[in-house]
Amino acid sequence: MPGGDGVNKRIWKIILLNLVIAVVNVILFSKGLVGLTFTGGALTTALAATVITMSVLAFGYGNYTLLFKEPKTQPIKLFKNTELTSSTDYRSALEGLKTKVVFRGDIENALEQIDRMEDKDHALDTILAQFFTPQEITYTRFQSAIDSVKTLFYHNVKKMINRMVIFDQKDFEKVSLRMTRAYQNQEDSSTLKATRAQYEIYKEHLNYIRSLVEMNENILTKLDGLLLEVSKLDDINEEDLENMAAIQEINNLIAQTRYYKV
Repeated sequence: MPGGDGVNKRIWKIILLNLVIAVVNVILFSKGLVGLTFTGGALTTALAATVITMSVLAFGYGNYTLLFKEPKTQPIKLFKNTELTSSTDYRSALEGLKTKVVFRGDIENALEQIDRMEDKDHALDTILAQFFTPQEITYTRFQSAIDSVKTLFYHNVKKMINRMVIFDQKDFEKVSLRMTRAYQNQEDSSTLKATRAQYEIYKEHLNYIRSLVEMNENILTKLDGLLLEVSKLDDINEEDLENMAAIQEINNLIAQTRYYKV
């Protein structure tokens, strides 16, 4: 049997199961209530026998399951290919990882960033529609830059999710506790060294995820700059687009991070 909270939950489930079985039998066999008996008519006797049989089965199977049967564990699912296709998919995946408390702040930040990305994308579409038709070359170039930076943004979110999925929250808590105790008790250097090595691995995961949150914040800041520049122009042509500082920054960002792997 697993320890900790899992044991406590099983104990309460066993108590509740047996209490329900007992209460049901009291109600069914009490004379002042249902009044089932083995000395009455054929129907009453048959019902009483059925109740006893079902109670024994529920008691035996229910207690065995709660005491000895291990809960099924879901396989780790990494989101690398086509599982996440919309902003709603990304939000749902992040929401599902909030049980990993250590990432709760990062998840809240990522969710808020997704909302901001969608708002900025909508605003840019609205502005583009005022100046261009989809057939114009300048529109295509502009939209291509925006689509590329969105792809980079969501690729970063996907990488966050993958790292969170493989992160062992319980083991991290145990390692952190061992680190604290090792320092407090001034344990020998070999024990402390091994514990610190484990802790550093988890810290690397944490830092990696936070670096992705920061990278996406940088993307959103550059989109803010692009919105500001575009909103100031009465007319935009291909040459203006090429010289636009915000577009150049976005293109540089895409070029710098295109090969940034998990």
